[in-house]
Amino acid sequence: MKLHSVIRIITLFSLIFVLSCVGGGGGGGGEGLLALVGLGGGGSAADVPAPKLEILYEGVTRESGSTLDIGSEPINTSDGKTGTVTIKNSGNVTITLPGSPNIVALSGTNENQFTISQPSSSGLAPGQSTSFTINFKPTSIGEKIASIKIESSDAAVSAFQMNLKGEGGAAAPKIAVSVAATQVSANGSHAMGSVEVDSTGGAVTFTVKNNGSADAILDNPSVISTDPQFVLNLAGFSGTIAANTSKTFNIQFAPASTGSKSSNITIAYNTSMSFVFTVTGTGTPKPVPTIAISHDSNNLTAGGTIPTFGVIWPTLSSATKTVTINNTGTATMTGITITKPSGDAAQFTVSAFSGGATLAAGASGTFTIRFDPVATGSKTAVVRVATSNGNNGAASQADINVSGTGKTGAEVLVSWTATSEKAANDTDGGYKVCYSQGSGFTAVHNGTSVYCADVPNAGGTTPNSKVISVPNFGNWYFKVYSYGKFNTAGGTPSSQSSVVSVPST
Repeated sequence: MKLHSVIRIITLFSLIFVLSCVGGGGGGGGEGLLALVGLGGGGSAADVPAPKLEILYEGVTRESGSTLDIGSEPINTSDGKTGTVTIKNSGNVTITLPGSPNIVALSGTNENQFTISQPSSSGLAPGQSTSFTINFKPTSIGEKIASIKIESSDAAVSAFQMNLKGEGGAAAPKIAVSVAATQVSANGSHAMGSVEVDSTGGAVTFTVKNNGSADAILDNPSVISTDPQFVLNLAGFSGTIAANTSKTFNIQFAPASTGSKSSNITIAYNTSMSFVFTVTGTGTPKPVPTIAISHDSNNLTAGGTIPTFGVIWPTLSSATKTVTINNTGTATMTGITITKPSGDAAQFTVSAFSGGATLAAGASGTFTIRFDPVATGSKTAVVRVATSNGNNGAASQADINVSGTGKTGAEVLVSWTATSEKAANDTDGGYKVCYSQGSGFTAVHNGTSVYCADVPNAGGTTPNSKVISVPNFGNWYFKVYSYGKFNTAGGTPSSQSSVVSVPST
């Protein structure tokens, strides 16, 4: 019988060992046995839904029973030293916080030196969190201790407890900075917004309060900016800021170029103490007008030459040429003028600019130029387009060269029937071609209304045609006279006349 019992014990041990190896997955015999007995075959404790309490201070997880050292704080400050505690449910079942009357209970030797704000929620779904603050405001010098307790439905940490420790320091100034109701933290930043380049933003008032328990004596200079694009106005910001009082100063953002800008602002006090924060801003492009000048798609923005108006009879006018002015910028163009500063200005006519003296961003207008010669020959002039701010905000000027020619005459071929009048073929004879724009003229050259040209005999046969250059357009009447040594008044065909119409183009 004893042998039988031994055999049974060995067999049972072997069975347990085998099951342990299979169920434990390499994690040890004890765990395999627990899984077999506690869960009825193959389960895991991680599979069981449960809440899980997690406590974090300033983002760092804290264990129950640990001590939280809040650090040193001068005695009798108006605001004390504050930190944030987060309660988080890291489990997969809702957690409850049943503490009463307070979810977070404060106790301990120096509990009156600490203040606790209560969480806003007593129930947290999986993954949810809530927070509260611890404020340390010592009234006497030395170490201060207390503790907090948080009850929860997490069976593993049903009563989380954390010790609090802080050091009450000697009375000292303590600077706090704000803009209106917004606090600016030490080493934090304040955004000044966007301002156009070469402009100055509105003044932002920074309130500096001494929340400490001793005077803050401002240094000289009291505030320093590392970037001159953030302009300080320190009027009245000097001397002493007594405990629980405040002073103000202003900062204006005046960017000199586009892009992100920042400056460290240092408030210096009590010789060796300072409060540092950063101001930021963005320089944006300044709206400016930008002129573009063109004629028939030719760019004349920097000046240039318009194709010639050609040859035009004096007293007549050429066709007009149109010049376009466009404001391709982002602001109104002003002070637009069009002048003729040099050359034969009187012989070119420039119309008024259709846009007037100003041109809105993206808008365009035109003016025309016409050649009106009053005399013959080559004529040139300069047409100047100027603005007060067309060169991206600066004054602009473009000189456009124009040209044309006053026509000096038109050639007319005059031919006639040769005459056999005595001496017509002598070397002292020939023909006289007279012409005028009036039909009943006397063939006497006067150079203004009647013109005569000789066709002398140079030996041999006298020519019976001549190219005449008339000085104007319109109808011209011609008479041809033959003359000789003994008949200088001329003879046949002196009574003949013919008319030629000279076009104006």
